[in-house]
Formats: sequence, C-alpha cells, structure tokens
Amino acid sequence: MPPSPTKKKPPLTHFLCLPLTSSSAVVSQWQASLKRFSADISPTSPPLSSSSPSTSTATSTATPPSSNILPSTGSARKQTIPLKAVRPVGTLHLTIGVMSLGDKGAVERAVGCLKGAVEEVWQGGERADRAAAPVTDLAEDTNTTSPPPSTTSPLTLAFAGLESMHSPRSTSFLYVPPEDRSGRLYPFCEGLKKRFVREGLMVDEKRGLRLHATVLNTIYAGKVFIGGNKSTGGDGEREAEVVEDRVQGNEEGDGDGAEEQRPSVAESKRGKKGKRKKQVVKFDARELLERYKECVWARDVEVEKVAICEMGAKEVVDESTGEVVGEEYREVASVRLA
Repeated sequence: MPPSPTKKKPPLTHFLCLPLTSSSAVVSQWQASLKRFSADISPTSPPLSSSSPSTSTATSTATPPSSNILPSTGSARKQTIPLKAVRPVGTLHLTIGVMSLGDKGAVERAVGCLKGAVEEVWQGGERADRAAAPVTDLAEDTNTTSPPPSTTSPLTLAFAGLESMHSPRSTSFLYVPPEDRSGRLYPFCEGLKKRFVREGLMVDEKRGLRLHATVLNTIYAGKVFIGGNKSTGGDGEREAEVVEDRVQGNEEGDGDGAEEQRPSVAESKRGKKGKRKKQVVKFDARELLERYKECVWARDVEVEKVAICEMGAKEVVDESTGEVVGEEYREVASVRLA
C-alpha cells in the first residue's frame, strides 16, 4: 500500500508582535544606527572614521549612542553583503509567534484572543506583582524595600550588540537582542504565546522564544545562482547574477521561523551537471559580530502595544512625490499596554 501523501502545511499569513517604533525619538535612533550600519557594510563607501562621536551626540535622544561601534576594517565589504538586506526602520518589531489565518473568521478569532490575552497576561501580571510585594511599615523608610516592577510602569527596552540566527560562519540573518531591566518582557510574551497556542491560533514551534529585532536578512535582497557545469560555476560557488526572487507570504519568517529552515549554500546539495540552484546569500559574520558586540542601537524604546500584522512588508509611498520612502507591515489589530 503506497504511503499517504504528506499534508501540505497552510501558508503563514499573520504574526503577533511588539512594534519598536513608538516615537519619533526612537525612530531617529534606529534610522541613525541602520544608516551607519549600512555604510559600514557597503562595498562602495570609504572606511568609517576611527573617531568616536562626542559625548553630547552619544547621549542625544535623536541620535543613537553609537560610540561603541568600531571603525570598519573593510573585510565585511569584500563579501558583498547586499544593502537591500538591511531592514527598513518601519519593519522593526519583536515577533512573539506566527499564525496561519486562512479566512476572515480566523482573523476575527485572533483579534478577540488578542484583547483577552493582553488583559489576562499584562494586567494579571500587575496583580501578581502587587500580591508578591512585601508588606512594609509605612512609618519606615520606603527606600529600604524594592517591590517587583509593576506593569503600570512602561515596558522600556534597550537594544545592544549583534547576533546571528545561524552559525556566524555562514549566515543570512543578523539581529539585535532586547535588553529588559525590569524582567517583564519574556514572561509577558511567553504568556501571550501560550494563550494563542492554546486557542489553536498560533503555530506551536516546540522551542523556546527568542525575541529579536532583525536588522539584516538577505532573503529580502533576492537569491543567487549556485552550482552548474564547468562553464557556469561548476565548482558550486555563487555566481554574480542575483535573482530578484522576493519571498512573499512567508517572508516574515524571522518570527523564529522560515529563514532558519532554509538550507545554507554550504549545506545545499550540488545539483546535477548543468543545473543551477538559487539560494539566499550567505556570508561570514564573525568579524562583524565581534565589532558590533558592544554597539548600542537604541535606548528607551517603550513598548506601547501588541499587534497582529500581516505577513509581507508593504512599501510606504510619499503621496506628494510618489517616491517609496520605506516599508512597514500592515497592522490588522492592536491593543495598547495601559
């Protein structure tokens, strides 16, 4: 009896996230950091100056404290990291989980779940904090006791360092991890994820949550041909031709998903003689990670809401000029953290 065909998984359509562009000051920090990063990896720009920004510039609310970024050595440029891989500011977020919402009814269920989940997890955390706080004599010095942070205070993050989603030796995906001094970020996001998984709305990836702000992903820059016969790169090395093959629908795989499952160039099996394959560009990020390990990309990033967004960033067009000025994900629904 022939084996039954494997059921094809439904396409991912939405994701649950924390947007990271809450204010113009935060946006300015991200813009300056990403601009500097793009210049650093550009194959055409001259090496960056070794001088550090002044102290006043580093602490400005409009400019990121990037004095910890080391001067470029130029080796990263030799690998020709595509600049299109650097993510636009409007796409920055922390993905909590991905969903396959195939119809309007499923979307409505997810929106309803969002409202209840935020109230349950966020406000429930506030009640738990109050219950856990020790009782003190009001006549005593109140500074002697530090109760757990309350969810009534804003959830404020910093973003520093640079990490790779894959082995740094051959990667396509770099991100900046969040720093949360209050200790509330991961419990909150994990609580939301559990609620959505329990309701059958979110893909249960059977692994720990890894929150990250994606700053570079070569899947957005197209693919390159590899393999072929002797006259077309039979040694399996990448060729110069880049194929514009943007992945739509599942491109928000940085929600701890799709990109990690894509084979690297080194891992790919070489095609038959005369055949060529298209693969996402991979590069050695070890030196880049080392140089950016102390870099502060943004400070005082307040998380204002939880949102459900559609997969696939959309272009933002300036209505007055008709020019594309950025990209962002379409928000289906959101709940503010009051």
